Amino acid sequence: MMNERPIQNRKLQQALNQVKLIMTRFDLAGACMLVSADEAAFTYGMHASWSAMRRDSTLPLGFRFRAKSSEDGVNLTHDRVEAAVHTICQLCDFGFMTAGHMEELMVMLRDAGVEFTHTPYGGKPLPRIVSG
Repeated sequence: MMNERPIQNRKLQQALNQVKLIMTRFDLAGACMLVSADEAAFTYGMHASWSAMRRDSTLPLGFRFRAKSSEDGVNLTHDRVEAAVHTICQLCDFGFMTAGHMEELMVMLRDAGVEFTHTPYGGKPLPRIVSG
């Protein structure tokens, strides 16, 4: 999944494309948020060969969880499921840590007299993962 709107800043788009290429080249999973002076862009790269997560552009986040021991064998399927869970837990931890740090920085800015307003997610609801 990436931004649901076109990225206006050409350098931001190029940088995000490079991050996606790096994830693919090195067979890594992850998430990346890049910020320019006037725009932000993100991507999830959740599909690595060692994981049970696979690309699926029909789903809101662009990937699905797929584990079939009848096709891949019990050991490989177990390893891929374990790797997918590891990825999810690590990204969750990083998301919580990032949110906490940024909230603390916003408090520090306000305490220093910097006035600003922020509407999370531009006022839009977050995309949801629907199982079933």
